[in-house]
Amino acid sequence: MNAVISEILLSGFTINSLLRRRSHLVQSFSVSFLYWFYVYDISSS
Repeated sequence: MNAVISEILLSGFTINSLLRRRSHLVQSFSVSFLYWFYVYDISSS
């Protein structure tokens, strides 16, 4: 599970670097990722 999380964070960091100028797009990506992680954490419990 930790490997999956770190892989997602790594890809998210790569996307963040690529879209450094489009901060609003990166922000919405981060919000949707946090929301997905929250829902996934609840459903796995």
